[in-house]
Amino acid sequence: MKIMKYMIQALIAGGLFTSCLEDADVTAYLTEDQLGSVAQEDPDKTFSAAVAGMYSDMQSYVDTDMSHNYFGQKSFDYLTSLMGNDMIMTGRFAMSLYHYMIDYWQQNYTPTNNRWKEYYRVISNANNILKLIDPESKDPANLKYRAIAMGFRGYAYLYLTYLYQYSYYTGVDGTKWGRGSKYDYSQSPCVPLITEKTEGDQPRATVAQIDEQIKKDLTTSFNLFKELGMEHTSSPTDMDGCVVAMYLARAYMITHEWDEAIKYAQVVIDNFDILKSENDLLQGFSNISLPDVVYGCDITADNTGIYRSYFSQMDAYSDGYAGIGVWRAAFKPLVDRIADNDIRLKWFCCDRSTGTDVKGEDGSIKRVTMLRDTKSSAAVEYQAVKFIGTGRENIKAGVFAGWELGDYIYLRSEEAYLMKIEALLIKDQMML
Repeated sequence: MKIMKYMIQALIAGGLFTSCLEDADVTAYLTEDQLGSVAQEDPDKTFSAAVAGMYSDMQSYVDTDMSHNYFGQKSFDYLTSLMGNDMIMTGRFAMSLYHYMIDYWQQNYTPTNNRWKEYYRVISNANNILKLIDPESKDPANLKYRAIAMGFRGYAYLYLTYLYQYSYYTGVDGTKWGRGSKYDYSQSPCVPLITEKTEGDQPRATVAQIDEQIKKDLTTSFNLFKELGMEHTSSPTDMDGCVVAMYLARAYMITHEWDEAIKYAQVVIDNFDILKSENDLLQGFSNISLPDVVYGCDITADNTGIYRSYFSQMDAYSDGYAGIGVWRAAFKPLVDRIADNDIRLKWFCCDRSTGTDVKGEDGSIKRVTMLRDTKSSAAVEYQAVKFIGTGRENIKAGVFAGWELGDYIYLRSEEAYLMKIEALLIKDQMML
């Protein structure tokens, strides 16, 4: 499915950016003074806790006293899906209604404030690491932490551009793919550009300036990972070269630099397969050992919440929100275009997928859409059963417990294949 980017109205930069390195920070960040005292002697001791904090924030960040809608990157994924046509609201559920209505845009609104703080927190801590590493250092430990910090910073700025300005280009100029009334937003104000070299508050940089920083950070990060033999590490929980390559491919797709997008998508393609078996495609996207997982988080009882979690919001079989009333359903016009013999139709409960003739007490036959792999009816037509925390095999066995322990998948290899296909197609169209 084509990747969609969602934007809300741009903010005037204000006093939202604050340092988040505190002595007692629960995400294990260290203060700059503490880092500086040991940085030269032991890079691992200096930076490992800060990096662990960035990984933790990606999985679970939430600002103080906010709703169960906010839990790091996967909450961004699901809430922005509500802002497009990938997912629909089946009722006026307070916690996500205004995302669906695209009515969260003012500076002091909860999601706007939360996302701003979330990504600038990543940037702030990446900057604090980079301040303490000599860019000329050849020490492998320093190179590794520099690569990780730049990877995280590039990722954070990329996601900020999704939210705080229209895309670099809107549409594909001169093709049937069309464009908006304004095509080029590269010189429009985006977000403040804060690096390890800047001091104090900064004005809003342009989309082009932020994009240049994203590519610079991610390219440097990728080259360092490659130099260190970390283009593809053994664990999908690592920020490594393939993760950075995926974000780089996205950045180049946005700026219509098709050859560069293909180049970095190919890095992922060379290292990962795609899901091919029916069991894998229907597993529930909750296991980072799936062969297409480029980047994810291993969820355990120690690092997850119950209701404030991805599978609480998305898993129809859970005792979380999606299973007790906040039903998640797919966009009907999209599902109706899925062929009967396409395995992906099984991600949704509709007449063509799980419709069953049920005999009533009076002997009459009634057509009922069932919740897949259960004896219960679906709560709503087109109810989504794509994401299953405990995994489909457990559901088929009647085991529903453990739904909150499903792993978080941030990046899947199929995205790289689709980016390459799209870039090649556009290049071909441009030559006609």
